Amino acid sequence: MKQKEKILIGYGNVANFITILGLFFSLACCFYAIRKNIPMSATLLIISGLCDMFDGFVAKKIKRTDVEKNYGIQLDSIVDVISFGIIPAILVFSITGASWYKLLVYVFYAICSVTRLAYFNTTATPDTPIQYYRGLPITSISLILPAVLLFHSIPVNLITLTLVGILYVLNIKVPKARGIWYVVFIVFAISLIFLWWWL
Repeated sequence: MKQKEKILIGYGNVANFITILGLFFSLACCFYAIRKNIPMSATLLIISGLCDMFDGFVAKKIKRTDVEKNYGIQLDSIVDVISFGIIPAILVFSITGASWYKLLVYVFYAICSVTRLAYFNTTATPDTPIQYYRGLPITSISLILPAVLLFHSIPVNLITLTLVGILYVLNIKVPKARGIWYVVFIVFAISLIFLWWWL
């Protein structure tokens, strides 16, 4: 019996909803950065990172077909390009401004981000558990950048984007976070938000 075609394309589940929610927070981060509201922008970037951290965790707990798994990988990477490959550069731009060498840093960071995610997409398979990553996971910028921005230093901001970009594409093994590390990241994220609003 032929299945009835859906009205909308795509695959909806809780994990994908969390991914899209992360996109919402990262786009809101961008808008607040344009308005120079850096505390709110940094907070939203952190929350977006937490969404990305847990969408994969939730995805493993729900029943999905192979097609849905592949769709989830692609959706997550596309959202990551926007949330952690482009928007951090816009956030730093809103603080440091533009000049030819600053533009080179923003572009370099974006190129490294896209390269890292394209590599991940060509090597990741839905049914193979990941023990470690090649290169720094792109979501890490959601905690690194808000922490660095607390120093209010333009050179440090630019150096951070450059170094993180290099770490994205450097062929090093980075263990995948699991267990207690999720708790550590959540505590660190909440601490950063506290610092941005109460210091």
